[in-house]
Amino acid sequence: MKTTTTYLFRVIILCLLIPSFAFASSCDDLGDLDNYTDAELQSIFDVCNQEIAAQKSALQNKKAQTQSISRDLSTIDSQIRKSNAYIKSKEIEIYRINKEINGEKKKLQGLELQEQKIQEAMSSLIRKKNELDDYSFLEAILSKKTLSDFFIDWNNFDVIKVRLASASQELEEIKEETEEKTEELAEFESRERDLKSQKEAETLAERKRRAEQKVLLDISKKKEGEYAAVIKEKEALKAQIRSRIFKIADGGSIKFGDALSLVRPYEKELGVDAAFILSVLFQESGWNNQIGGNIGQCTYNYVHPKTGKTVMSPKQKPAYLQLMRELGRNPETQRVSCPIPRDGSYGGAMGPAQFIPTTWMGYRDKAGKILGKAGTSVSPFNNQDAFVTSGTFLRDLYYSSGCTTYANNNAHISPKKTLRERCAAAKYYAGGNWYKFRFQYGESVVKRANKFRADIETLGL
Repeated sequence: MKTTTTYLFRVIILCLLIPSFAFASSCDDLGDLDNYTDAELQSIFDVCNQEIAAQKSALQNKKAQTQSISRDLSTIDSQIRKSNAYIKSKEIEIYRINKEINGEKKKLQGLELQEQKIQEAMSSLIRKKNELDDYSFLEAILSKKTLSDFFIDWNNFDVIKVRLASASQELEEIKEETEEKTEELAEFESRERDLKSQKEAETLAERKRRAEQKVLLDISKKKEGEYAAVIKEKEALKAQIRSRIFKIADGGSIKFGDALSLVRPYEKELGVDAAFILSVLFQESGWNNQIGGNIGQCTYNYVHPKTGKTVMSPKQKPAYLQLMRELGRNPETQRVSCPIPRDGSYGGAMGPAQFIPTTWMGYRDKAGKILGKAGTSVSPFNNQDAFVTSGTFLRDLYYSSGCTTYANNNAHISPKKTLRERCAAAKYYAGGNWYKFRFQYGESVVKRANKFRADIETLGL
């Protein structure tokens, strides 16, 4: 297929354009966009994209940070609730232990009172016993009591003494057990208080940490709002610029979204996506940020002074003249691409898709079937016709055996889709000599197609 410009020529032109829009260092309020050239707007648009990407990245990072802080706060709140429940349980346990200790203390007081009474009774009994021991046998006989009564009293003292001693021993044992239990309860109560104090200290630290995290969360949310506001502002400016810079020169100026709509409905039938097709078209005829901005300024039969040949190859002229008759166009005045003298190449490519006549004639019927009209009415100078016909041609190139082999052989280096697109774009440009241009032309198309895909996703188209 013919070429309209060489890679080096495009680089030179690009370099000449750079100074005019190198000023665009920030995507800020620019005022009236009509004061800027399309090239300047493209530069500003690219800066906007970079700044929006940076802001979105910052926003995503801030959202992730906010979510992390929120999760931390949730964890802290949960831990505080658990700690409060634990502290409450310890308070209840300490209260129960203290109640039990008080019960044991009252029990001890009762035992001590009983022990005191027993001791008093024992003292009284001993005194009485001592009195009986001081009686002589003669005194016992001369006593008012009978001798038997005297000895009964004597024996009773011994029995009571034994019983009092036994009761005192039992009370002492019970008292010891009660004191031991009281000491155990006191020790247990001390441990519970220590655990409660420890948990209260931990909870206080958690509350302090929560307060710090809450401050961080408030700051993070505020930052999110600031990032979102900046993104909204830059997206608005970006939308204004986007509506200006993506145009189709031949057939009227249209927005990128409208250019996309010319191909989008036919993506399934074409087998290649609209972003790839538009990228090839932009590469073929892009000029001053317009698809179709460089469709040529020569006429087919004009003899170029540097080549000494007509612009269009003699092999292409019959197909061209037939096409012009069928479309009702004047072949003498119709503008086509000029040749590249340094390469000795012919020109003669037509329309925004830059088809040479014979290739167009071979694909117009296929495009007509997709478009639902006769192939003879499909025009390379009509935007939709040219776009869809490019799609049919690119589909055949994309799935060609050459591109399939290239993709399979290099699948370990790049994704097969990227390799197929690189190959198909290079074939679109250079035909059988495609391998030489797989990076110089093909990779440029792939990168722009990926950018278009990102733009399509951003716009929600």
